[in-house]
Amino acid sequence: MTSKKALEFKGRMLSLTRARILDPDLGAISAQLRDFARQMPQAVQGMPIILEADAPVDLGGILAALREVGMQPVGVGDGPLAESARSWGLAVLPPEGAAKARPLPAAEPAAAAANPPPTPPAAVAGARKATRVISEPVRSGQQIYVADGDLVVTSTVSPGAEVVADGCVHIYGALRGRAIAGARGENSARVFCRRFEAELVAVAGVYAVAEQMQGDLRGKPAQVVLADGKLKIERLEW
Repeated sequence: MTSKKALEFKGRMLSLTRARILDPDLGAISAQLRDFARQMPQAVQGMPIILEADAPVDLGGILAALREVGMQPVGVGDGPLAESARSWGLAVLPPEGAAKARPLPAAEPAAAAANPPPTPPAAVAGARKATRVISEPVRSGQQIYVADGDLVVTSTVSPGAEVVADGCVHIYGALRGRAIAGARGENSARVFCRRFEAELVAVAGVYAVAEQMQGDLRGKPAQVVLADGKLKIERLEW
């Protein structure tokens, strides 16, 4: 009797956001998560989270707080949280970058030394990112999201509006609302705007709110990039 196939494994990569616990105060953590979810509802829903900490914490309470706002904890970094994580059924992962440092095993030599076939045109076309262009102002309360591509707004983004893309966000007018680039974890994504007056900006889950962005670049052309895990707001020559 032939056994029935019950599982199919596919080699798909998942973008994970690592959250380091700086203060174990559960009330403070819950408040920050709620504020984060209010500011970035599109990015937060279903966001897979890896928790890291330098000391033991109330892991159960933190997991509940994450799930309450729609995040999905999937594991912890190896360290003080590891033992508790196993009791909650979470994975224990190596520190960030450790997995990348391991060399991959050498591929087995091919049976025949033939030239590899050319990439089919359809595969090349499918690899390209789509770009969506919005020529109307993005009004307060509107949210625009572009999956697997870039978003270009040729007008303004009003206060209370939100523009989100898995790739880069380009705003040729004033950015007065929220702009989120790299919504699925693309670290190289950027936010570009002609007039920087944002309520919130984020790249790959790392965000800053207006109170943190008061400076010389306010009201000027700027780009937002992610460097060494931190947001940088830089002058943009327009």
